Amino acid sequence: MKNLKTHKFKTTNIKGKEYIDVCERVKFLREYLDYELTTEYKFIDNLNAWVVKATLIIHTEIGGNFRTYTGLAQETIGDSFINKTSALENAETSAIGRACASAGIGLIDSIASSDEIRKANNTQYKKPELKEDTKQYEDVVKALANGYTIEQVEQKYTLTEQMKTKLS
Repeated sequence: MKNLKTHKFKTTNIKGKEYIDVCERVKFLREYLDYELTTEYKFIDNLNAWVVKATLIIHTEIGGNFRTYTGLAQETIGDSFINKTSALENAETSAIGRACASAGIGLIDSIASSDEIRKANNTQYKKPELKEDTKQYEDVVKALANGYTIEQVEQKYTLTEQMKTKLS
């Protein structure tokens, strides 16, 4: 087996930190290790999301032993531009990257790969602004009448000061 500790991964700098792409981790597997990689998929209806589990088995040279590592990932259909059509593929890529990271492949400061960091930076959740004459507004009015607070509503919606005053 080659000296794995001297391998130099290509890194991607994101906001001043270095991360390693999943493709670099997979290239490392192919070049240096005897391995098996499988993925399992499940669609979660109520979340409109795919969950993927990747299992990485690395065979050792001594006595036919092996070590097993897993990675999990979830992607919601439509939560980003790419996930409108490729949520399953993104979940699989992330799960594979996390399984590799669990095995110590491509770790720098965290298990996250550059792919995961880019996704997190590009899909920061922005609460929608609550607008009058919508079903959401009617639901909020009912919720407030049933004991919800403005603070609870603000966990889901952005409210202007004018809207807060009107709903109070």
